[in-house]
Amino acid sequence: MINKLKIGALYLLLGAGGLWHLLDVFQDVTRLLASPIMFGLAIWMFYECWRIYPQHERPKFAVVSIAVIVVSFGIEWLGVRTGSIFGAYVYGQTLRPSVGGVPISIGCAWFVVLIASNAVAQKIAPKSLIGNTFKLAFLVAALMVCFDLLMEPAAGTLDYWVWEDNHIPLQNYLAWFGLSFVFATMGLQTGLFHRQLPQIAIHAYFAQLIYFGLVLLKNL
Repeated sequence: MINKLKIGALYLLLGAGGLWHLLDVFQDVTRLLASPIMFGLAIWMFYECWRIYPQHERPKFAVVSIAVIVVSFGIEWLGVRTGSIFGAYVYGQTLRPSVGGVPISIGCAWFVVLIASNAVAQKIAPKSLIGNTFKLAFLVAALMVCFDLLMEPAAGTLDYWVWEDNHIPLQNYLAWFGLSFVFATMGLQTGLFHRQLPQIAIHAYFAQLIYFGLVLLKNL
């Protein structure tokens, strides 16, 4: 019962945000809440995963989680400055606060998508794939790129970030896949992502897609 309430609250939170954008209401509120929601989702997913790990694995999970957040932030920082990782882009005014032009919540967003994509991969992967670290990491990375395919155009609408000439380069998706594959491999090699992740993480993947899908509907 509690788990169903959590799942319902997740869809209500993100669904309402997408609907507000579609109806063009509460826009100041949604912009103000964008970064706090990213932080909140990261804390929520961390807590739900923390609960499933035995005591001796929790420090390892904490280290891997922090590494994903810090490394992804660092790569975004380099990406904004050089344009040579994802392509040429700059962050907008929605995601605040920021450090060096990069929102401090962006590492949390990477963490949430990674956990959610791993949970989905565990659900849909055939049994022959579950025990193979690199094949499973490939599936996780593919799911993260699929997520990004919908998120990118919505992010521009939300002023999360803006691409040069409003063109999303193929380079972005290749970089997303590469970085996602590294993160997924790290989690699998440590044994953390071979453990069954909580069901709420699966819904975090699809609830966010619903949010971005509703945002894109406004452009049709």
